[in-house]
Amino acid sequence: MARPLRLQFSGALYHITARGNERKDIFRTDDDRRAFLGILAHAIERYRLILHAYVLMTNHYHLLLETREANLSLAMRHLNGVYTSYFNRTHRRVGHLFQGRYKAILVDKESYLLELSRYIHLNPHRAKRAVGLGWYPWSSYRAYIGGVGCPGWLTRQEVLAYFGSNLERAQGAYERYVKEGIQKGVEGPWDKVIGQMVLGGEQFVERIRGRVGKGRDREVPARRHLESRPSWEAIQRAVGSLLPRLVDLRTGNRSNPERALMMYLGRERGGLSLKELAKQCEVEESTVSRIVGRVRQLRMSHPVWDRALTKIERRLNANNYT
Repeated sequence: MARPLRLQFSGALYHITARGNERKDIFRTDDDRRAFLGILAHAIERYRLILHAYVLMTNHYHLLLETREANLSLAMRHLNGVYTSYFNRTHRRVGHLFQGRYKAILVDKESYLLELSRYIHLNPHRAKRAVGLGWYPWSSYRAYIGGVGCPGWLTRQEVLAYFGSNLERAQGAYERYVKEGIQKGVEGPWDKVIGQMVLGGEQFVERIRGRVGKGRDREVPARRHLESRPSWEAIQRAVGSLLPRLVDLRTGNRSNPERALMMYLGRERGGLSLKELAKQCEVEESTVSRIVGRVRQLRMSHPVWDRALTKIERRLNANNYT
């Protein structure tokens, strides 16, 4: 079966699910859930995401996530990768935690934002995990209805705005809306999904079709046409501006952290091919591949690398890729 296309662009809204490998638990304890939310909060800041709703179940999770940049794959790689490292380390296991790739459905925001927020918040009820949704601590629902404070990394105002500008009234109306879903037995709109990837009206679907690349690989987004990317020169300037702080970074015996960072960012943020990076850095493509992979591993396992890259990425964002 063909893998669903990963279409990425600025302002895209996705309903995301990820399940445990062989349907096994991905959250064994409340500490696991707290760790996941901490990693999620960090990813939201780093990749400039907008999280509208979430729920953590035992062997899967749901996110209603919007991207300011065309960077969903990067963000999800970070989220699931860092959490897998935490989970394996904590529970003394090895191997894959998640079942294949996460599932991401591109959503028509105007038509389905409200409905999908309710669907996500009703998950504990459908799984019979909560006597009352207001008592389930591992979703955004309590923040929506005022049961707990709203964390800074959760955006609820766009959904609540459907019920007016007064916060307390909107929270009460949303709570009634969700309870109506319990009474009616609302099901997800998944039978309306087109091509395993798009949920929306006819005009929305046509707009998305216009974004799909027509190259040989029909499983890959037309990234060069859709994404806003920093130039190689911008990456060089951003890395160079922080070079005095990178003296503690090492990639191996013949370490060149400046070059390693530029290769990684050129690949991950600039969208450059191995061939293009090899030409820029005057090395073999295999060298670029090895170094980029090494930096990716270092970022996930060593905080000093993660902090350095986060600072550089913020510099790139602040300069708007110029």
